[in-house]
Amino acid sequence: MLRRIFVIGFFASALVFAQGGRGGGGGGGGRGGGLEIPSGGFGPVNKLDRINDMLKLTRDQRKELKQTFDGAQKEAAPLHEQIVKARLALGEAVAQGKSQDEITKAANEEAALEVQMTMIELRAFSKFATGLEPDQQQRAGMLFQMMRGMFNGKNWNSD
Repeated sequence: MLRRIFVIGFFASALVFAQGGRGGGGGGGGRGGGLEIPSGGFGPVNKLDRINDMLKLTRDQRKELKQTFDGAQKEAAPLHEQIVKARLALGEAVAQGKSQDEITKAANEEAALEVQMTMIELRAFSKFATGLEPDQQQRAGMLFQMMRGMFNGKNWNSD
């Protein structure tokens, strides 16, 4: 789902760039109608770069973010494997026509694992966000929205 959003965003960005210096209707005029267009390249390519651009991190903050999220990723990896197995078990229970009690039990087991993953995400977010400057904390809501599923892959920083 996230990948689809980024693909759509990429194509929307391509349309903005395609406008060139011709203006963009609606009185925006100029390149991109008043949008901030990053110079060179197509913008951030990984989550660390996106977060850095979003919050305008210092070098030390960027290092702290990477350390915090790398640690959370290590904590989340075995849990992610358990979640995958629990979802498979739930799907199999439904597909095999198991009783509602068995399906409910499988769903509750998967939900408990999801809660643990959410706690890892929230701890990582709060650990990092509390060290931000006040102006950065105002923008940290965008980072919070990115946290859901941040550690579901092998590397939080890959797309």
